Amino acid sequence: MPDSKSDPVLGAIFGATFGNRLACRTGRFLLCLSAWLLMPALALGMLDAAVIDDPVTPPAPKADAEIDARIDAARAFGPFGVESYKERDGLRNGPKYAEATVYYPVIKDSKADVPDGETDAGSEPAVVVDSTTPELVELSSVVLVPGFMGPERSMSRWGPYLASHGFVVMTIGTNNPTVNPDARGEALVDGMVTLRAENEREGSPLFGRLDPDRMAVGGWSMGGGGAQVAATLDPSIKAVLALCPWKPRPYLTHDVPVFFLGGERDGPAPVNKHALKHYEKLPDSTPKLLYEVRRGGHSLPMNPRYAGGDVGRFSLAWLKVYLDDDDSWRPLLEAKPDNASRFLIELPEADPAETDEDDRESAELKKAA
Repeated sequence: MPDSKSDPVLGAIFGATFGNRLACRTGRFLLCLSAWLLMPALALGMLDAAVIDDPVTPPAPKADAEIDARIDAARAFGPFGVESYKERDGLRNGPKYAEATVYYPVIKDSKADVPDGETDAGSEPAVVVDSTTPELVELSSVVLVPGFMGPERSMSRWGPYLASHGFVVMTIGTNNPTVNPDARGEALVDGMVTLRAENEREGSPLFGRLDPDRMAVGGWSMGGGGAQVAATLDPSIKAVLALCPWKPRPYLTHDVPVFFLGGERDGPAPVNKHALKHYEKLPDSTPKLLYEVRRGGHSLPMNPRYAGGDVGRFSLAWLKVYLDDDDSWRPLLEAKPDNASRFLIELPEADPAETDEDDRESAELKKAA
């Protein structure tokens, strides 16, 4: 048999064949090695492309957690203690309403937790007032009126809740429990007169402690319709709480911010016939929010802790933003709750120049007083 070592021709053929095979194997090895080395870079490139192509950037988990914590805090009692007084304690007896109770915040040095399972917002935490602390001053206030056949005490759960968050709250009744929304609107304006008088009355717990330029009104059912009437009667009102409002033919045009609460199963005041029509009739320039609670009924506004506390949360945040001018509460209004069967919101930004002018006018009035 010929020997490739002694036969040059055979040796050349053998060398070429072996060299080609080696080159092929080496080439395949280098190709695989290159692909393996390039895979991380390719993966990173694909990831970058996916991020760039996705227009939605998820919110930061920390921000979400902070908002959730604030929402939970708004559903519960606030940091202040609460005290109250009535007409027998020197409160003015207004001619356009009957009976009244004023709730106001006080600074305390200890707070008892609400017992587990407690659902009555009228049962405020125990209060221990520290007499050495300064009094709260320049307080904002809100006047609340009930609906058809509702007594003054039907709004009583709102007093301790809102006052614990720093507001002065006045709940009033009506001279006749069957009066229409227009009369309830007049009653609310009369209640504002009483609160301003308390700011001037020596011996009043609120003497010199109210900001007379920061007042809001609200009401349930016919009272919710009346609160919107009040906004047309007194343009100085800063905010309205229309809780399951009842008022046919809502031809109410004003620029006072309105929060509408509605119940999906509200029989006496169906949202489609009342709250929604009120919302739609308001100018687009008027801040407004409609929150309809899934399976909620007409008694929804009886307790701020209904709907998991969101009834109170939205009312409180609305007052903080539009009565106290605290925009840090705006995210609590924009966060749609899971129990909402309808959620409409239009919150146009305030004109900074107009806001500055209002602040200057308010400061001048206070200086003149």
